[in-house]
Amino acid sequence: MTHWMKYRKLLMPGLCKQYFAVLVVMLLLGSCRKSLTVDQENNTVEEGYYNSAPRIQQAVIGGYTDLRRALFANYAWMMYGEARAGDLKVAVNYQQQVANQQLTAANENLVQLSDWGYFYDVIKDANDVLDIVDNAEEDILSTYQKNTYRGEALALKSMAYFYVARIWGEVPSAEENNFGAHLTAQQAVTQAMGYATEAQKLLPWRLLNDDGIESAALTAVRFSKTAVTSLIAQQALWLGNGQSAYDILTNTFTGSAADSLSGFGLAIGEDRRTEIPEAPLSKNVLSMPIATFNTIYPVGDTRRSSMFNVSGNSATLIVSDVSKVDLLRVNEIDLLLAEAAWRSDRLEEAKERLINASGGATEDYSTLTEETFGNALLQERQRQLVATGQRMFDLIRFDEVSTYIPVFTEADVANGAAYWPLSATSIKGNGWSQNNYWK
Repeated sequence: MTHWMKYRKLLMPGLCKQYFAVLVVMLLLGSCRKSLTVDQENNTVEEGYYNSAPRIQQAVIGGYTDLRRALFANYAWMMYGEARAGDLKVAVNYQQQVANQQLTAANENLVQLSDWGYFYDVIKDANDVLDIVDNAEEDILSTYQKNTYRGEALALKSMAYFYVARIWGEVPSAEENNFGAHLTAQQAVTQAMGYATEAQKLLPWRLLNDDGIESAALTAVRFSKTAVTSLIAQQALWLGNGQSAYDILTNTFTGSAADSLSGFGLAIGEDRRTEIPEAPLSKNVLSMPIATFNTIYPVGDTRRSSMFNVSGNSATLIVSDVSKVDLLRVNEIDLLLAEAAWRSDRLEEAKERLINASGGATEDYSTLTEETFGNALLQERQRQLVATGQRMFDLIRFDEVSTYIPVFTEADVANGAAYWPLSATSIKGNGWSQNNYWK
């Protein structure tokens, strides 16, 4: 049985795919074009295909393509995040079912959202890239290319595991050494953090285009040292290790690195799969009812007008760059540093960092105590990271799900209510069982 056949048997009974798709991807590596366009041909890759750096880069881009599918199909990144938490409304007909926690309703969009197949495609892509890079003939790849492609593959794999662990809780491993093993959310995130830590040593601050010139546009839509460091810190905080998060952040983001920082998002472009929206951040797609908006951003908060357009009973999110969807923002670094300091018993430093991060807020954060800091930080993350899809994950991590989603009791959360159910096809014939709460 081939490795990919094992993936299909274990993970994807509802998403039948060919052994590997040749991804002809055009991503301009300069600064004038930011969109990622996919032209997929369902053909098996012939032996010896990856015999040049451009072809190997195609395989790398395939991982980003599948991550985009995992997060954009049916506005998944929002449904797993702010839409489910009730913070943002998405202009689609299944939004209210998600907000009402009707996640097992007979709706084809919800069924797709309950299928983890796209995320495991990312892991498959990443493992293929690692094999391709390791087995590439000498002199095909420069040292920069070899390190960067390996780093990107490891970071993509890490992010995929991090998502499935936060969305579904217990998940299977797709690694050769423990293929099919049942991983708890903690185990899956620990495994993911190992890959990200290895990637952090390999990735550059800024990626180079084909002419060997640093490209801000390219760096914004592919993994860099900034992005993977933020990912490691998030994973350490999820695992409850504030000291590890503090160490990785303070050791990496020194004063000399300030000019090299960059966010990370997924580029928007055409995809032959019809459930992938070409423009997920189109005007008026993401909005808040005015009452919700006034609660999150009270009158006097200067970010009200810079982040939203208010009209009547609704506040619509202002999207400054519709060419990509932000997942890891540069402004989150200060929030991560504040949390890492707080969780490692450095309250005064934590308050200082939160104050620096929260320009425009009406609150006086200098008076926060150990007991009140967590709620203030959670509030600022809600405000500043809106539309990144992290809100529900934050509620789980801060143990505040039943506080903000009253339909769930603490007992419901303990039984798995905060995690997403799995579609019937995802658990058919592979020995997997449904989340206890959603059975």
